[in-house]
Amino acid sequence: INNFSEIHRQDINISIWKRCLTDSLKKSTEYVVNQNPNLEFSEVIKSADVKDSLKSVIGPNTEMLPFFEDVSYLSFIFCKIFDQKKIWLRLDGIDHPMCPRFHTDNVKCRLVTTYLGPATQWLPHHLVNRSKLGHGNEGKPDEKSGLFSSAENIEQLNTGDVALLKGESWKGNKGAGLVHRSPYQDGKYSRLYMT
Repeated sequence: INNFSEIHRQDINISIWKRCLTDSLKKSTEYVVNQNPNLEFSEVIKSADVKDSLKSVIGPNTEMLPFFEDVSYLSFIFCKIFDQKKIWLRLDGIDHPMCPRFHTDNVKCRLVTTYLGPATQWLPHHLVNRSKLGHGNEGKPDEKSGLFSSAENIEQLNTGDVALLKGESWKGNKGAGLVHRSPYQDGKYSRLYMT
């Protein structure tokens, strides 16, 4: 977690905490998804209230507790790093890519982690042709638009990794927000992620 503070550096637009989910957290996550396959949680909330809010919305079952505790912990860390009282917390259980095109976010900073399924893909800043974002792609798929030169340019977080993605609204970061997208995966797609 210590390296998370590097997000404050001007030359950094992603900070990654590489972590593996514990067996109890994996089981808890699977239980949450089985009980709530189309989970949609979206609330502006104090980090201290996260666990209770999740219990009341998703369910008080003890099998879900490790998941709730982890979401609460990450919410606390985010508030601490940015000296915030509240966060906008979203949890989504989905069966298709939510944001399948590469894009930047018009926020200061976003925390992302994937508890189940494939995790977020991103492009290193120096390998992106930003003129090909949005309408600049002229309707072509990301892979054919000239946004990046090779599929090997695409980086991907691992399930469990926690990342801070600097957005376009970060002071002095206009035109340098992290370019990222939801991952694509053939076959059955099941994903639970937090932002």
